[in-house]
Amino acid sequence: MSQKRHGIHYKIIKAMAIQLLLISAVTLLGVYGAAKVVENVLIKQALEGEAEFFWQNYEQNSAFNLPNTLNLTGYMSSTSDSDDVPDYLEVLEAGYQRVDVDNRQPLVHISEKHGQRLYLVFEEGQVARLSFYFGIAPLAFVLLIIYLPAWITYMLSRRAISPVVKLSRLMDSVEVSERSDLKLDFSDIEKNADAEVMTLLQAFDQYAERVNEYVTREKNFTRYASHELRTPLAVLKGSISLLEKQQLNGSQQKIVSRMKPMVKEMEDLLEALFLLSRNQEPDIDEEPLNINAIVKHQLSAIQRLYPDKQIKTSLNSNVQLKMRVSERLLVICLNNIMLNAFNYTEKGSIQVFIGRSFVRVSDTGIGMDEKSLQRIFEPFYRANRDQEQVKGFGLGMSIVKRICDQMNWHISIDSELGKGTQIQLTLKEHAAEE
Repeated sequence: MSQKRHGIHYKIIKAMAIQLLLISAVTLLGVYGAAKVVENVLIKQALEGEAEFFWQNYEQNSAFNLPNTLNLTGYMSSTSDSDDVPDYLEVLEAGYQRVDVDNRQPLVHISEKHGQRLYLVFEEGQVARLSFYFGIAPLAFVLLIIYLPAWITYMLSRRAISPVVKLSRLMDSVEVSERSDLKLDFSDIEKNADAEVMTLLQAFDQYAERVNEYVTREKNFTRYASHELRTPLAVLKGSISLLEKQQLNGSQQKIVSRMKPMVKEMEDLLEALFLLSRNQEPDIDEEPLNINAIVKHQLSAIQRLYPDKQIKTSLNSNVQLKMRVSERLLVICLNNIMLNAFNYTEKGSIQVFIGRSFVRVSDTGIGMDEKSLQRIFEPFYRANRDQEQVKGFGLGMSIVKRICDQMNWHISIDSELGKGTQIQLTLKEHAAEE
């Protein structure tokens, strides 16, 4: 099972998203790192400088005022008396730290000298607001500037590849079959197509035109050849019928007996080619066909063509199979499968079994090796060409495979060299027309 592949649009969006995420992540990490540097380095150094400045002035003047600004508040206490210090500061150790108080997280620097303890409390709320206006806001503006060119680039890329995407969707919606025309309408794609896409469209047009010519030529040849060969075949059949009514000796009768199955095989071949070359659905009977009766009749008819072979035949079934299928195509498939069984079996047995939706033919003939099995459906291929008693053109199984593909049937082959072959034809009922 093939893996589902994503389209070009998906890949462009993915590339743009990864690019923007990386840019945003690096930018945010830079801002976060800068904030940490401001907090752990600059503010810390500033508080240490404030503390050093206060102690220098305090040594000269013990009445020197404590810092008291919008963001910085100072407290002084002796080691034995701390009544003027807030309770949340008293439990702190000396040094630089952040504390939680009243839904705030101020930075506190505590230093001790001359039996006194200095508390410097830095409220960074104002600094946070300033950082927003002078840091986050410019950052958001920068990101928008980055995102805008990225979005423009995406739109330009999408417009550039839109003809390719439209072509892909058009090709995906086309149902390719023997009856479909490969010539497509590219007028909507050509409106925005660049030089490379136009080259691709022109190449596809040329390719479709050539394929249509080849298909038409093949169909016409098959149709004309089928019609032209019907006349000599009809003459041969009439002549053989007249010869059978004459008094013939043994050798003459043997020649006539050899001619009759060959003419029948050629007639079936032409009928199959004629049916497959027509650009229409095969005729399907309104009523379901009795598959058991058809198989029995064809087996009996083919068995009469080989009176000299020591072959025991049997027909078994566990169901009365009735299906709406093309009788002529079914007969062609059965004839080719059964003729192969008789052709490649000199003595032994041929068993035909009818199941719920299949017909299986098993023989004890010469069988096939793995190489022959792989090529069995190739036109004009015949396994065991050294067997002179086996006649045919090597088209039987190729025609059967083509019919199965057209009717959505399934054919499977199991064979072992020297032991025999088993072929199973699984049918699928044709849907009734409304």
